[in-house]
Amino acid sequence: MNIKDIAKMAGVSISTVSRVINGTAYVSPETKERVEEILKDTGYRPNSLAKELQQNKTNTIGVILPRIDLGTFANMFSGVMEVLTANNYNILLSNTGGLASEDIRYLNLLNEKRVDGILFFATGFIKEHQEVISKLRMPVAIVGQSGKFVNRQAIFLDSFAAAKAMVNYLISLGHTRIGCIAVDDYDENIGLQRKQGYIAALKEHNIPIDYDLIVIDDFEYDSGKRGAEALLSNKAKIPTAIFCITDRLAVSASAAVLQAGYKIPDDISIACIDDPPLLSFTYPPLTTMSFDYLEMGRRASKMLIDGIDSGVEEKEQVAMPYTLEVRQSTGGIYLH
Repeated sequence: MNIKDIAKMAGVSISTVSRVINGTAYVSPETKERVEEILKDTGYRPNSLAKELQQNKTNTIGVILPRIDLGTFANMFSGVMEVLTANNYNILLSNTGGLASEDIRYLNLLNEKRVDGILFFATGFIKEHQEVISKLRMPVAIVGQSGKFVNRQAIFLDSFAAAKAMVNYLISLGHTRIGCIAVDDYDENIGLQRKQGYIAALKEHNIPIDYDLIVIDDFEYDSGKRGAEALLSNKAKIPTAIFCITDRLAVSASAAVLQAGYKIPDDISIACIDDPPLLSFTYPPLTTMSFDYLEMGRRASKMLIDGIDSGVEEKEQVAMPYTLEVRQSTGGIYLH
């Protein structure tokens, strides 16, 4: 059954059937009712692909996530779903595992699928990202990193300021020997900027930078444990506070500190950035800088839809604010 058959059965033209289906122009009530009755009886559904090609719009957004299993990305995706669903968009979701090669593959695939726009949750950029994204003709919103390198609009965390503010808070408690458990610089926003914020706070207070107190690893829980063990292994330089650049590292670092026989915060204070519900239920609950990831997902989606609707993609760069959540994992140096 096709649209020609429907038109023949109703005794009308193909264009009249099309107007009834799409609601694009006036059709007399009697004709409309007759066509709709035939559509209902036959169960005819228009070819969505043909309709999309005609309208040059697929009502589909491509979303590229590095890790759907992480709470931060899951929260952002909830915000994305909320806005895109409310605006009648379908979603093509890809999970890259944080691999640049998979980013490139899915960017090319979504381009072939002719999606209306792409939300790219980036963990870092290489030259190939720049080359592929420059060829995309649909709006793209970068989430999690600045979009300047690829010349696209972006929304990201104000990680440098958040890290600096957290270390300043630890310094205000009297700490000067502050360890840092960080990750590789490939992730500029989290790996590089949070480490730079840590260093900037120390310099601002004329505290010498001791690179023996900075441990670099990856984002996994085991890295927090290894980092804490490394910081505790040098008995002459055991820190009075440890700043972890993510919540996962802080959770496992706290466990390692307690297992080593130290008390938190009496012996060592621990603080981090990012605030999943888990941090309120650790022992002790962890002090952190909190970002509103749900709202970040909403704003990223609205940014992308604005570009699709207007046909003009702004190159706006939006930094999300942060909030200090003080809990029982941090204390004053007077306790030592």
